[in-house]
Amino acid sequence: MIILLIGCMCGLFGCKRYLEAKPDQRLATIETVKDMQALLDDYATLNYSDPAMGEVYGDNYFMSDEVFNARNEYDRNMYIFAEAHIFQPKLNVWNNVYTQVNIANTILQAVDDKQQKINNDAAISHIRAQALFFRAKAFFNALNVWAMPFNANSAGTLPGVPLRLNANFNLPSVRSTIAEGYQQTIADFKESCTALPPLDITPMRPSKAAAYGMLCRVYLQMRDYVQAGKYADSCLRLKNGLLDYNTLNASSNYPVPKLNVEVVFEGRGETAAPLVQARALIMPELYQLYAANDLRKTVFFKASGSNYVFKGNYEAAASFFNGITTAEMLLSRAECLIRAGDVQKGLDDLNLLLQYRYKKGTFSSINVSSKEDALKLIKTERRKELIFRCMRWLDIRRFNEEGDGIVLKRTINGTTYTLSPGSKGHALAIPEDVIALSGMKQNER
Repeated sequence: MIILLIGCMCGLFGCKRYLEAKPDQRLATIETVKDMQALLDDYATLNYSDPAMGEVYGDNYFMSDEVFNARNEYDRNMYIFAEAHIFQPKLNVWNNVYTQVNIANTILQAVDDKQQKINNDAAISHIRAQALFFRAKAFFNALNVWAMPFNANSAGTLPGVPLRLNANFNLPSVRSTIAEGYQQTIADFKESCTALPPLDITPMRPSKAAAYGMLCRVYLQMRDYVQAGKYADSCLRLKNGLLDYNTLNASSNYPVPKLNVEVVFEGRGETAAPLVQARALIMPELYQLYAANDLRKTVFFKASGSNYVFKGNYEAAASFFNGITTAEMLLSRAECLIRAGDVQKGLDDLNLLLQYRYKKGTFSSINVSSKEDALKLIKTERRKELIFRCMRWLDIRRFNEEGDGIVLKRTINGTTYTLSPGSKGHALAIPEDVIALSGMKQNER
């Protein structure tokens, strides 16, 4: 069987060249902790090339007929939830994800090979922990693109994604079950926690707080709200600063500063053509959710004709932030508290956050008595706060597992396309070239 990774790397180097030489000479010269850290500090690959499908497939934006018609076949197919040909061959999101996995596995192999020679247990443990974090992040992202939403009744039988745990790229890729994918992801994140510092010198690097934040995301997708709440709380105990939007220049092109006080871990989704600012227009019903005194209405958006476009990236640029923030953790902890029946404590978290989002002197604490009303508020605030963070798809998937019945719709050239709850389209088609090269089974349609 021709292996998956060869297929990916052939796109980068050409198959002949790939088979004659190592795909990246850096991976052949790892001798020291410094060499390993240099690879882990490859931010362009490990931090800035995550899948953006969580936003592309969401319901926060739309494209005009004119913009849609000008896009290539793959972009158009992706936008209308097509069953196939949604990823261009060779240089695609699958390649990005499994390049991250390969780097992490190469570092883990180097740790095993060089541990006695280096003779620095603390340094080696820290390197290993970072590699495990990045591998887990890649597996988690892959599961949310190419596997169906987690459901305890079916996760043990439905196909997940390949769990490549070895740096030997000659081994064939085999799809695990969804349950196995989540188990491996959790195991990697938990092991990474044992040797990561509480906070690193920069949020570009993994930390305990970042691993706790990612575990919160994982458990939310599993709808294990006890564990999700526990890890959100653990993250917030290490970092809890909030950015006061009253201090931002809302008229700026990109008002939110990069690596600001809220950022626990710095990450970006890869550039996705449908999300480019000039193409992605904000859904009117979403824009109307923001009250007049909600500063996010001017910090996040600017007018584009009769519509609005997004400018509130936590990057001070057009790039799409998908890292961990304290605000996300507050919303997650609040949701978990409310689901556990502690409505007031959940609302306390929500009110704490919103104080930093409204014009000074205009915010009044939200008070509702019922669990159902509080959950509705939290779900709305997650959509408003985490817009264009590649998070909406994740929330739609799990909320529909809870019975919310969210139907995704696109209307283009007079035709409406839908993605209904529970449909097999919630696991995107694996790139066709990967299927052809690996021999893996394609997702059903």
